[in-house]
Amino acid sequence: MDIENLGALIYLPGEKKIEKYDADCMEAFENIDDYWMKRQGLVFYPFDRSKQAFFFGKKPVENTVREFDLSPNDSLSQIEYETSVYMACAAMEDGGLDKVVLARNEILEGDYSSQTAFQNAVKKYPDSYGYYVNIGPEQWVGASPELLLHYEDGVVYTVALAGTKSLDENFTEKEEEEQTMVCDFIEEKLTAVGLIGFTKSDTDEAKFNTIKHLKTSYTATGTQEQALELLKNLQPTSAVCGLPRDKSFAFIQEFETMNRSFYSGVTGVLREKSATFFVNLRCMRFYGNKVELFAGAGITKDSNPASEWEETEKKIATIKELLS
Repeated sequence: MDIENLGALIYLPGEKKIEKYDADCMEAFENIDDYWMKRQGLVFYPFDRSKQAFFFGKKPVENTVREFDLSPNDSLSQIEYETSVYMACAAMEDGGLDKVVLARNEILEGDYSSQTAFQNAVKKYPDSYGYYVNIGPEQWVGASPELLLHYEDGVVYTVALAGTKSLDENFTEKEEEEQTMVCDFIEEKLTAVGLIGFTKSDTDEAKFNTIKHLKTSYTATGTQEQALELLKNLQPTSAVCGLPRDKSFAFIQEFETMNRSFYSGVTGVLREKSATFFVNLRCMRFYGNKVELFAGAGITKDSNPASEWEETEKKIATIKELLS
């Protein structure tokens, strides 16, 4: 493998193989309509859709990216995070917000390898979407369990994933309320793009290392155009943003002090007749001698700030293991 020209590695759990993209195939990505079922490659999209995104195709491009819209963060302390949770709860008491997802980070310093982390992610989480993406000044590695959308042969598939507990804990009314909100959001978007004949699975538990989530699957018959519109309507999902989405997004932009960058954005693969996208969770970015780990928690009016911090600690612990 040409390490010097390595742009990205991806692992799709349904295919059980690793696919490689070269660095000289990376281009700035703007409008997905120009790529949908027309180009084959990897999409790497940030949480804030107004920010810089990237596409890795199969052939070298002339206009390779030379300027990067990147900004480093400081580590968010427990007091800072819990304060933001208090503020979110207060906003819900005043009305207008039902849920907001607040993210935090943890920054480590040391001699860590992003490619080793990717290899560990694929070995440890064979049922998750694994990736390594090199965008010049920094490298991103993740193992996401949350499928956003899969489209193939006229069938659209999406998943509601919310609520977090340790494997030995029972889900409470708070997690069930979170899951209901995400399901309602997805059903609203399915209906909005005309996919009204969808089928909905029972809600199951999805395990990820030492933690678990609530999971509900949706399947619908639709066109390529409907699948594209659903993708655009879903991102960012209520599971990483909140409800109502526009108000929760505005709250995050105002009160979340760190730059999420590609954390909780979208990443996935476009093919000529299919598309598979995941929400970018359980991820980290490497830059210089630092590694930044990301996690978030869904805040509702009944949230306890200390408990929400603990939830993010559990999520960060699952990906921190990939560094060794």
